[in-house]
Amino acid sequence: MAAAVGIADAEGLDVVSMQRVASELGYTTTALYRHIASKEHLVAAMVDAATGSPPSPSSHREAWRTDVELWVDALWNLYLSRPWMMRAPTLSAPVGPNELAWFEALLSPLVRAGLDRTELVPIATFISSAVRDLARVATELDPAGAAAYRQVLGQRLNPEHFPVLCSLAAGDGLDEEEDGDVTPVVRYGIQRLLDGIEARLESTTGDTKEKRDD
Repeated sequence: MAAAVGIADAEGLDVVSMQRVASELGYTTTALYRHIASKEHLVAAMVDAATGSPPSPSSHREAWRTDVELWVDALWNLYLSRPWMMRAPTLSAPVGPNELAWFEALLSPLVRAGLDRTELVPIATFISSAVRDLARVATELDPAGAAAYRQVLGQRLNPEHFPVLCSLAAGDGLDEEEDGDVTPVVRYGIQRLLDGIEARLESTTGDTKEKRDD
């Protein structure tokens, strides 16, 4: 997989083909097909290989939030370093060994937080999907366009139809120094999500304690 990943890193996913990979390896395309059934399978294997190993979770229950945030940062940096990964189609839930290791590394702190088993996969899927999609936005966004967003809104918005957007454009809701950096959005969103999880778990624990006391 190293040859295929190297091509994608250097030139993007679009130039990866069975023929190109076979040529890089010094084999015929037919020979490569004996090991990999299709380009679809090739890309899936490339993504798993490029994903590598996840950060190691802590064993302390109290550190569950920190572990989730470290996981998010690690995945975010991985996607930004290899934008082609976000162009690969998502055809199934994680099945490769590295992808499964990342999924486990996210589920582990959520389990330690006290989430119900039925909540684990939906929340983990939401977190990983949010990171992936915002990373795609970050790699596609034009910094110059982002910096001019306030000006564009001021020219196009009718206060009668877009009162909230107009108030943001006229006040402090939009940073004039905005450069298209999506990283703060990711961290803010994850922190608020974890706040919500933490508050609900504390509420549930409190309700359970009150019932026992009654």
